[in-house]
Amino acid sequence: MAKIRALRAYVRERDRAAQLREQRLSKGESIEDLQVGSETLRRMAQVERYNDWIWDRLKPYVGRRILEVGCGLGNFTHYFLDRDLVVSVDPVSEAIETVSGRFLHHDHIVPTVGDITDDALIERLKGCNFDTAICLNVLEHIPDDEKALANMYEALAPGGRLLLLVPQGRALYGTLDYYLDHYRRYKYKEVLRLMRAAGFSIEHSFAMNIPGMLGWYLNSRILRRHILPSGQLKLFNVITPLVRGIEERIKVPVGISVVAIGRKV
Repeated sequence: MAKIRALRAYVRERDRAAQLREQRLSKGESIEDLQVGSETLRRMAQVERYNDWIWDRLKPYVGRRILEVGCGLGNFTHYFLDRDLVVSVDPVSEAIETVSGRFLHHDHIVPTVGDITDDALIERLKGCNFDTAICLNVLEHIPDDEKALANMYEALAPGGRLLLLVPQGRALYGTLDYYLDHYRRYKYKEVLRLMRAAGFSIEHSFAMNIPGMLGWYLNSRILRRHILPSGQLKLFNVITPLVRGIEERIKVPVGISVVAIGRKV
């Protein structure tokens, strides 16, 4: 039965992806436009110092049993190799196939095709006793973000934490957001309000990466690019230690991202 359910989920996702693809092609977008998301994930995998910075800020709050919401190509999954259980969920079956192959020999990592707003998925996950849910640059892709947060709350064991990272700054919304299928960018206080509405108490929150705002505005609002240039990402990877050093000494009021840690009480 489990294999049959998995197959049905794969077929539904394949059909949904194909439908969205046809809709965007009918609007005149090219095949290259439709591959922006996966190519961006591949490019972000090369910004190791930035990814390490995010992980180091989150690591003190990460438990042993993790629900990874929106694992993509597994850019952050590899940080969880020393944990007891990692269920990596993503609605895109091709992404799950990539993660499955990448972590084939790690039995505690369980890649799963699924939509976090699907109540049936949450019912299946409740017995996993997650102490941590991690959702990094994913919530902005979900039409019903309130439902997504509520379901993450339900999936967690009592006392469990949600580690959430979302893009900040509505004024920054531009072509990069559009081609990455972002429904929105967030205000700082809006993130905290949404988490509280889902039932979480806020344990910690902060903004990070001020230079990222400048780069995003330049590429998305002025130059109107479809994807972040790999050269700029490589340069940012070089200067990340400097940016990190400054922002870890001075709490910055804004940044390209908002990070919030909420606890299920």
